[in-house]
Amino acid sequence: MSPDRVIAWAQIALSLLYVGGYFTMLGAFLMGYIRTPVEWKDQLGVLIGVLTAGVTLILQFWFSRQRATPSA
Repeated sequence: MSPDRVIAWAQIALSLLYVGGYFTMLGAFLMGYIRTPVEWKDQLGVLIGVLTAGVTLILQFWFSRQRATPSA
């Protein structure tokens, strides 16, 4: 397996892991499975904002990069 292919699979796996974990955590908060003290409201808002920015960066990476055209 070529190094480029290994890197591509690693990028795909890490992207899926991050985005899947993000939506799992967000769903757990929204469904009430994770209960936090009221005093943590501001800190949790910042945490969710930072994680959301990470999701947008991952999407930007996948949708804005230049891909080589396959040669026949």
